[in-house]
Amino acid sequence: MIIKVLVKEGRKAPESKGDTLLVYTNAKRENNQANYDIIGQLSKYYRVSISDIRLIKGRTSRNKTFEIKEKQ
Repeated sequence: MIIKVLVKEGRKAPESKGDTLLVYTNAKRENNQANYDIIGQLSKYYRVSISDIRLIKGRTSRNKTFEIKEKQ
C-alpha cells in the first residue's frame, strides 16, 4: 500500500484529507528524527510494525510517500 503524507508542525493525531494523510510532528528534522516520529505514528495509525513501513520519496520534504507492506 502506498501512502501520501503531508507533514505539519504540531501534536495532533493523523487525519485523512482526500488521498493524503496529514501527520503532525514537533520532532527536529536533524538526524531523521522527524521521519522516525512520522513512521512511528503511521505504525500506530495503520496497526503495523515499524519495520513494515518504508519511506520511498521526500526524505527532506513536507510531502512524503511511504510504502506499507501488505499482510499476507
